[in-house]
Amino acid sequence: MAAEANSYDEWFCAQVQAALEDARTGISQVQVMQAAQALIDAKREVEPKS
Repeated sequence: MAAEANSYDEWFCAQVQAALEDARTGISQVQVMQAAQALIDAKREVEPKS
């Protein structure tokens, strides 16, 4: 069990480090929320109201 925990910790730390070193530009939370709202609005327009 301890070996699994250590393995997971190493994997997790590697994932965090890779994310920190990622040079790609990100997308802001505002942009994500606007895109999500647009999808919700489009879905509402297509589905009939019950």
